[in-house]
Amino acid sequence: MDSQADVVVPKDEHLLRQLTIAILFGAVLYQMMLCLVHTHVLTIRTAFVGAAEFLLYLGCLVVMARRLRIEFVAVVALVAAYLFLLALLRGSLDAKGFRDVLIVILFYWLGKTMGSVVLADRLLKIMIGVVLAIGLFELLFVDLYSRVFNVFSYYVSQGGLTNSTNWAKDSTLALNGIRPEGIGRTILPSLLGNHRVSSVFLEPVSLGNFAVIVAAWGLAKDKSAWREMLFYVSTAVLMIALCDSRYGLLTLSVLIAMRVVFIGRMYLTTMLMPLICVVLLIAIALLFSNYYGDNMLGRLRITGTVLMNFDVAELFGMKGYNIGYGDMGYAVLLTRFGLPFLLLAWGAFWMIRMRDDVGMRFRGFAAVYMSLILSISGTSMMALKTAGVLWFLMGCLAMREKVALSMREPRATSSSGADRSMRYAN
Repeated sequence: MDSQADVVVPKDEHLLRQLTIAILFGAVLYQMMLCLVHTHVLTIRTAFVGAAEFLLYLGCLVVMARRLRIEFVAVVALVAAYLFLLALLRGSLDAKGFRDVLIVILFYWLGKTMGSVVLADRLLKIMIGVVLAIGLFELLFVDLYSRVFNVFSYYVSQGGLTNSTNWAKDSTLALNGIRPEGIGRTILPSLLGNHRVSSVFLEPVSLGNFAVIVAAWGLAKDKSAWREMLFYVSTAVLMIALCDSRYGLLTLSVLIAMRVVFIGRMYLTTMLMPLICVVLLIAIALLFSNYYGDNMLGRLRITGTVLMNFDVAELFGMKGYNIGYGDMGYAVLLTRFGLPFLLLAWGAFWMIRMRDDVGMRFRGFAAVYMSLILSISGTSMMALKTAGVLWFLMGCLAMREKVALSMREPRATSSSGADRSMRYAN
């Protein structure tokens, strides 16, 4: 054992670990960096964004190339076969669907093969520091932030907006970066005004989503790690307040209640969350059929009405896949992938073997996060800047077989250190 403890981690393993870190930070920061280039160097079109994402996906494959498992290849092959079959039946290929599934598979397996709880904690804390630093810079020096990052122009250049849609005069923030006067801020309005901080994510919705993921990671920890739990939850509360995320506030409250009440296998009940959400959406549509309003209730009613009117073709992804459903997440997923695929994918999610109770709790929290966000948002759940982090963390908590010494944490300088390293790798 002593001879093994003195083995130095090979240089190429260290480089792969550094590349893994670069990929994760790239996934979080790439939109901000592209916006910086757009503001000061050259116009960034959709093709540039696609190329940046492709490089991150390619990086994942490079890192995992030496340790690809048959399960990974089988999952990719089956998913690709299904999506190509769906494309043949439709007569149209949905590239966005391929991209969304690719994020889940690549970043989950990146965490499963290269990640550990120790590494995840370290990276997540650094990310939180960067996000809060840029967020406070935006809050305190919004004019300077707006000159450095012309976010509105960046999104206009990609075809999602037009200059005439900017109702906030002279603002270069994202369209939802300022609450309209008639709606106003929900969290600390007298202190923070109508400005919703976006930080590195360029728009506040993703900052709220990131905050919920951070809180879920902290709340999943054992009670003995209460200091870390408190750190993650408190920073999540700060981020939710900065971006005025009503979704974040609601979801965080649900997660805290679950952590207090749920024990053991009770977290398995969250597998029913998508069904519960869809039933509630349809119930709202029936109970408030004559209600109209540009608010949360109005949006939920519309979503429920649309789902209630889906026919078999839409449920199986044969119709409606090319319709813009806006914030109707369940409608987007059903028409893009079809109900059979979604049921299989959800079942596979719950078949992941977690290494301990922390993983079981985090999976339950992630199920709540995804189920609730699909009720009010169309595509933000699959935004790379937050989805990459979520699925990497999921992979870090998944059970995996023992690996060779060369794949251990790079701290094997003593027998006790080697033992700790092997525990992190298992």
